[in-house]
Amino acid sequence: ILIIGCNENPIQISHTPQNKIIPTPKEIKYLSNKKCLKLPKDIKVYSSDASLRPIVTIFVEQLNLLGHKHQLSFDKTTNANMSIMLDETLKTEEYQINIDQSVILSGGSYKAISSAMSSMLHLIEKKDDHTLFPMVEIKDYPDAPYRGLMIDLARRWHTIETLKKLIDLSAFYKLNYMQLHLTDDQSFTFPSEAYPKLATKGRHYSKGELLDLVDYSKRRGITLIPEIDIPGHSKKFIETYPEIFSPKLKKWGKNMWGGDAFNNVINIGSEKVYSALDVILDEVIEIFHTSPYIHIGADEATIDNLEGDPLAEAMMKKENLEGNVHELYRHFIVRMNDMVKSKNKTMCIWEGFKREGKVQIPKDIIVFEFESLYNLPNHLVEDGYTLVNTSWVPLYVVGTGIEGGWIPRKWEPKKIYSWNMWQWENFYHKSPASKKPIQLDKTPLVIGAQMCAWEQTDDGEIPSLRRRVPPFVERIWNTDYKLPYEEFYTNLDKTDNRLSAIINNSEQDSLLVGYNIVDDGNGLPIRAKD
Repeated sequence: ILIIGCNENPIQISHTPQNKIIPTPKEIKYLSNKKCLKLPKDIKVYSSDASLRPIVTIFVEQLNLLGHKHQLSFDKTTNANMSIMLDETLKTEEYQINIDQSVILSGGSYKAISSAMSSMLHLIEKKDDHTLFPMVEIKDYPDAPYRGLMIDLARRWHTIETLKKLIDLSAFYKLNYMQLHLTDDQSFTFPSEAYPKLATKGRHYSKGELLDLVDYSKRRGITLIPEIDIPGHSKKFIETYPEIFSPKLKKWGKNMWGGDAFNNVINIGSEKVYSALDVILDEVIEIFHTSPYIHIGADEATIDNLEGDPLAEAMMKKENLEGNVHELYRHFIVRMNDMVKSKNKTMCIWEGFKREGKVQIPKDIIVFEFESLYNLPNHLVEDGYTLVNTSWVPLYVVGTGIEGGWIPRKWEPKKIYSWNMWQWENFYHKSPASKKPIQLDKTPLVIGAQMCAWEQTDDGEIPSLRRRVPPFVERIWNTDYKLPYEEFYTNLDKTDNRLSAIINNSEQDSLLVGYNIVDDGNGLPIRAKD
């Protein structure tokens, strides 16, 4: 329980307080129409649990960034202005706020307290030089346990400064996970000490930088999930250590668009590959130690490239895979899952394996379903898999401007707001979800959703996401209740102004309201006119 003792007379205001918290709380009751409580300039905090101190410090720092001037100190007595502790009777992410004669916050966990602090930042009013809170009771918790944002670091370099601002944005709107796409054909941003040549020169992070980022996110209630994309999207593995990772190519497979694939699939028939991946995963886990998940990608792999490779042929024979490289791919997923589980982590993959296959894909893998192409969400649920909804439409945010003639693929906030957590849609004509969205009945097997930002520039990331993340998180925090869009967007204008002050960035996306992708009739984006 967090108690802010204000010891001040209520301040009269000229308007009726209105909810501007995003996402909308489950229950909110205003106790007074015209009175607010004033926060003292000197805030003294008592806590029996020292682990909660970081989020209180961050809250006061962000108050000051919003133009409020407060001093914070921690007191060893219960006579302090603020007392804070966890409430084990609440659900893990549930929090409560009561503002009357004092301000009382309670939460079921550190992350719940972080959510409560975000709501407080949304609630604040200012009159003259006073920091005011409306008299209110709030009871709130998320419907979706997984609320994520993915950032593509491999295709476009991002500074640590930008990543920290994205973490602040995520915490401000009560996301709880951020996935980092660390590797792809374009670059390898993870600093492996065992295989140092993997790190792309001038485009990788140091171990210290990533450890600092993990700590920064943890203090804000955000968990960073690392992704090392294998066995496809792995050109950098093959370029830097061909003696370990490269297959002996006897044919070129076709990519998903029908063109010739290039050599970007590691040799999953080689024991050297599994030994190397075991070491690399240990390095990843050492840095991203707060994450219960390890994401290995496992998507869009042109497995046909492995046909005829001696090591692949030998492993298929050993494992009785009948010479089928696609069964070898399934075997790879099973083996990697065993490896990840041995390290006490849960493995995540993108949609990539087909429904039919001799080798059974374990049900304890979490599938990030995005294309509704290789395996449909309704089939995955029927087969008992746990899903995170990463539907191409409208949850992908791709490109930040018109580059090379291509219109970026991203959707306006209103389109995002019309989506729900059990709906999948795609613009690509080969996907069944391109003709009509696939709508599932509500099921606990869909544990949440993730907005995925691909190929975005460092300076374009925040403008693209700042007004797309809020409608997305509103739909997964509250899967049943839906505030009218116009009212929601009015609230968003207010919270977005506060976000600008907190992250020191007010840039907006010029392609936002009224903008949605259109295709050429074949599911491909139309080129911009010259």
